Amino acid sequence: MARTKPYGGTDVAAFLTHRIAELKPRKSQAEIAAEAGFNNANMMSMLKAGTSKLALDRVPDLARALDCDPARLFRLALLQSGHETSRAVVTEVFGGLVTRNENTWLEAIRVASDETDPSLTSRARAAIFAIFGK
Repeated sequence: MARTKPYGGTDVAAFLTHRIAELKPRKSQAEIAAEAGFNNANMMSMLKAGTSKLALDRVPDLARALDCDPARLFRLALLQSGHETSRAVVTEVFGGLVTRNENTWLEAIRVASDETDPSLTSRARAAIFAIFGK
């Protein structure tokens, strides 16, 4: 018997559900679908439910419509496919996918360290964890 929701319960489905709810005061799900270039407004429901998979080539437009980081959405979509080999190849070729927010952190580290490429010491790690209350 075929699964009717083969992508249900994936991180991308959960992310879309949460992000669409956050945007609800500003725009409807149908508006998001239109901004992302989906011909079928129901596509967002299908992605949230897990009946359809988010195609990687749709990520940039959907990220703009959702006002979210495309690298984060790409990473979630890539993991949705379940192809560990694809994820490994992308990581090998491009390195880890870094979000805009992570890039901002990296730039601050570069400025603060005068571009010295500092190693992550146990003291620095502890300071980072303290920032996040861990």
